[in-house]
Amino acid sequence: MYDGKLFVGLVLYWEAAEYLYIEHFCILQTLRNHHYGQRTLDLLAEFGKTLILEIDPPTDAIARRRKMFYERCGFAENPFPHIHPPYHAENSGHALVVMTQPLPITQEKYNDFYRYLTEKVMKDVF
Repeated sequence: MYDGKLFVGLVLYWEAAEYLYIEHFCILQTLRNHHYGQRTLDLLAEFGKTLILEIDPPTDAIARRRKMFYERCGFAENPFPHIHPPYHAENSGHALVVMTQPLPITQEKYNDFYRYLTEKVMKDVF
């Protein structure tokens, strides 16, 4: 992502029929609190699809702050227990919180997302 010629951050996402799965999203630390994150998410929302992302459980100050940022941007926490599959065969999956915008999703839509995550996004990881 750029503001003119200034690199401000990175967003990697997958587009499915009904949603965008934001796999990675970061703003350079020195440029945070300049609304680049909010503007990026607003641009993604213009696709007219549900936005889905995963965050670490809010067990420390950084994770709580990150969750509050997404809530201010209109994301809602979903109640489904979620284990992200591992990126390496020798690792195990790890628990994350699924957040969606504009509203929480149904169990059926969560199941569809999880199938997409495991069968498409993570299909050829190892």
